[in-house]
Amino acid sequence: MDAMLLKKFGDIGYKSSILIVYSHWEGHFKFCASQLLDFISDGIKRKIFRWTDIRPDIRQRILFCNYRRSSISGQSQETFISYLNALNDDRYAGALAAKDEVIMIDDNLNSSRAEAICRNFGLDCSWFILKKVIIDERLLEHRNAIAHGARTLRSGDEMDFSDDTVTKTIEEVRMLIRECKNRFENALVEKSFLERRAPHIVAKR
Repeated sequence: MDAMLLKKFGDIGYKSSILIVYSHWEGHFKFCASQLLDFISDGIKRKIFRWTDIRPDIRQRILFCNYRRSSISGQSQETFISYLNALNDDRYAGALAAKDEVIMIDDNLNSSRAEAICRNFGLDCSWFILKKVIIDERLLEHRNAIAHGARTLRSGDEMDFSDDTVTKTIEEVRMLIRECKNRFENALVEKSFLERRAPHIVAKR
């Protein structure tokens, strides 16, 4: 919806646009993350690569999500590290139960949660972290107020659609959605989740 149409429909148009754009932002981001996790899991199941081929930082973060909901969650950090080291390709299947935790399926997608999801896959988050104000305050805070029928934001300020802030926010988030697709797609194509090992050097005879 462009700026002219937003002005034509007034506050209803602005509120509707915020709700729609936020749902696309959260839904698309988590869908991309889910597809990448499925790709990793399927690769291990089909023995295209091994669990130990996955970068250690990613292994630990994904398994920590599973650990938090497991029966050993009350044990020490040392026990947890031992648990991680004992895992192999077959036992990795149990970590799939934590898929909802890895992509934070039940949580609103603010910048901190988006950063955590990216870190779960070892992805750079600089492309959106500088947009924290846009994501958390201009988009999510307005979305929450509208969804709950409130007239004011969490800060206590009245929602104001008289300037072009909302229009600019919507356009910024649209660009973030497109960049999200590119980032997760590149991770899948380049297999950046795999540990980069030095090539074997064959000695000359």
